[in-house]
Amino acid sequence: MKNLAFFYENPPKFDIFNERKQNLEFKNTLIKGPKNSGKKSLMLKFATTFKSEEVLFLDMLDLRFEKNSLFNLVKFLELNNKIKIVFLCNLNEEFDFSSLNLPLIISSTCNDLSLANFNELYLDFLDFEEFISINKNLPIANLLGLYLQSGRSNLSFSQELLRQSFSPLQLEILKYLAKNLGFKLSINKLFLELKRILKTSKDSVYKEIKELENNFIIKSIYNDDKRLKKLYFRDFGFKNALCIKKDFTHLFENLILNELFKLETEFFYNKFFSFYSKELKIAYISTPTLDIDLIKLRIKKILPKALELNIFHIIFITLSSEEIFYERGVKFEIAPFDKWALSF
Repeated sequence: MKNLAFFYENPPKFDIFNERKQNLEFKNTLIKGPKNSGKKSLMLKFATTFKSEEVLFLDMLDLRFEKNSLFNLVKFLELNNKIKIVFLCNLNEEFDFSSLNLPLIISSTCNDLSLANFNELYLDFLDFEEFISINKNLPIANLLGLYLQSGRSNLSFSQELLRQSFSPLQLEILKYLAKNLGFKLSINKLFLELKRILKTSKDSVYKEIKELENNFIIKSIYNDDKRLKKLYFRDFGFKNALCIKKDFTHLFENLILNELFKLETEFFYNKFFSFYSKELKIAYISTPTLDIDLIKLRIKKILPKALELNIFHIIFITLSSEEIFYERGVKFEIAPFDKWALSF
């Protein structure tokens, strides 16, 4: 119990926090999200609403923390009855907390982690609205360009942090995806490319892709009628951080998908739509540079497929164009990214 006593007597320092849309409550909560998305900061901010002696704050990535001390947690809390809430950062494996009588707030980078009797909260990287709130002193006209340059997280802004956060094989997979962003993924082609660079196996490649997806680094989007899929980054900024190949069309597509994560629904793609949701009956098409006349020409080909899929709202996302009109009961909306991203 000495290990728990040390962290109770030496709580972490509280820094200035960026405002996020999510808030914590006084109940068992499992916060899931990628590395460097702000999970720990959200927990620290909530901890400041309590007196220091009422909080036990533990971080499993702290080299001084001993995982076995969790087995003494219940007894430690009984002996220190001033504690009202426990925070546990970076738990990436199952543990039985059923005998704990105090609210426990846990963070994890593992999407497949499940804990009984815990509410789940997903904390993503910054979205465009949150990015604006942090940089509100800058001119609004410059913010989208700055957002595209910096990405959604510190990970995409720091080469050193990327090296520290991923294994050599994972980094090579991510670099390959950056070069081929927005294209259908061929595991065999990826494996042959990686085999020229380092010693690996196809099973290892599959395993690492699964791990990267489980840890909220990449996201699979499946074709609607085949088992084909595309892989995108959870932070579009990885594209420019990992390769020098310029491809604004697919970068913009990834940017749109990152905003769509807020809808918490499954998206698919096909040759007509960049992303669409069967549940919400809505489709999105990334068209950063097309003008309204060219977009309207595409609508004639798109409309039959929209009606077939029962999609009644189609949004073309551009850099500047804007218009709304209807065809055969389907709402077509042309919207600039910044206005669209701030609308939900």
